[in-house]
Amino acid sequence: MAQDQDHKQGIAAKLGLGDVFDGFKVIKSRIDMQGWNSTHQFFDVALKFAHEPKLVIELGVWKGMSCIHMAEVIKAKGLDCEILAIDTWLGSSAHLSAARRDELSPDHGYPTLYKTFMSNVKSAGHDDVIVPLPMDGNSAAYALKRLKVKADVIHIDASHEYESALADFRNYWELLNPNGIMIMDDYGNFPGVTRAACQFAAEVDRPLFGSHGKALLPKNANMSFDMRFKGKKRYNRKDV
Repeated sequence: MAQDQDHKQGIAAKLGLGDVFDGFKVIKSRIDMQGWNSTHQFFDVALKFAHEPKLVIELGVWKGMSCIHMAEVIKAKGLDCEILAIDTWLGSSAHLSAARRDELSPDHGYPTLYKTFMSNVKSAGHDDVIVPLPMDGNSAAYALKRLKVKADVIHIDASHEYESALADFRNYWELLNPNGIMIMDDYGNFPGVTRAACQFAAEVDRPLFGSHGKALLPKNANMSFDMRFKGKKRYNRKDV
């Protein structure tokens, strides 16, 4: 569903960002639809059970493939919903090595991955619902709390280290609406993230619904999910 101009400027206007895609021209050489677990079934589950979500927040965006998939689901369902994409686009601790530094497309040492994200989103036609916020997770969480922003679905896909993953879960839980759902990426893939997810679920006394690659944590303790998917594999874990 194409969003009208007023809706497109909803979260962007609240954050004082304007339309960041206005005048941006796709750089064809930078289009790279690469990601991990970007079409996982839990995105569909969360968007369904959050009940007519208005705002999705993704922390840790990379090249935007999860955002693009969620935008496709949002439009297919006819939802009036935006996606706030938060990332520095500077890479993680894993990129501080010669073997992986080129993944960030550095220009004189400075990463330019943001251009790939922008080109991917614009070429996919989802610049009407995806709003990028180039900022680190802690600063973004602080700003969003100050502005009283609340989300219905929050996808955490940032650090793979235990301490920082746990901090992200704690920071963004406060931004989740009472019937919202948190999606935790890399559950079962990275020991630090898995440990942090289990610890945080115990802290907030909520059931954790896990699969290989992601977990769901509902804000409402009484919420449960129908995990039966007719006519398809139990989980869709394609890379892109």
